[in-house]
Amino acid sequence: MANNKKIKIKLPKIKGQNDDVFVSVNNYTCVIQRGVEVEVPEYVKEVLDHQEEMLESIQAFEDRV
Repeated sequence: MANNKKIKIKLPKIKGQNDDVFVSVNNYTCVIQRGVEVEVPEYVKEVLDHQEEMLESIQAFEDRV
């Protein structure tokens, strides 16, 4: 990927969701442990942000139905 800038992230530990998070973008894959600060390429953070947005949309839809 063109943008190889690394940023630090820390995925929160959530009650009932202690699994590590697998991310795959093109040929880059990683497993991110919850509760641990890690450095990842910026595009991995973007993928995680989009995932969170989609989960919020799903929850909002389920609440309406």
